[in-house]
Amino acid sequence: MKKIVIGVLFALNLFAIDWSGKVNWAMSYGFAKNLASQQNKLIMVDIALTTCPPCKYLATKVYTQDSVANYINDNFISVFYLADKDPLPPEVRAYFTGSTPTILFLKPNGELFVRVIGARPPQIFLKTLQKINNKFKAQ
Repeated sequence: MKKIVIGVLFALNLFAIDWSGKVNWAMSYGFAKNLASQQNKLIMVDIALTTCPPCKYLATKVYTQDSVANYINDNFISVFYLADKDPLPPEVRAYFTGSTPTILFLKPNGELFVRVIGARPPQIFLKTLQKINNKFKAQ
């Protein structure tokens, strides 16, 4: 029995996902909002599901790319939620349509700036981030 339990735990670890990639995620929306206000940056809220293949793609193939993670870390205040495990703050829930992955870009005051639904390859995702950030800075 002990060997079976150890085997199951080992198998589960093989399929575990590191959702963070190389992105420095804030620990809460409230903390992200405070930082965004201080630094005049957009809040990037990634909402995923544990069973969502495109969400897993973002976590394992996009957020692990240095160019993408560095751009996010330098230009946004980021926060991550698993919608099937984490309670969404009311401000975030108001803009979540139920599709995943949903990446919300919120102004420091919490107002929706841009909503992106779906995953993209790293270089396309990086270009999308750059366009969104440049549009915000131009305001």
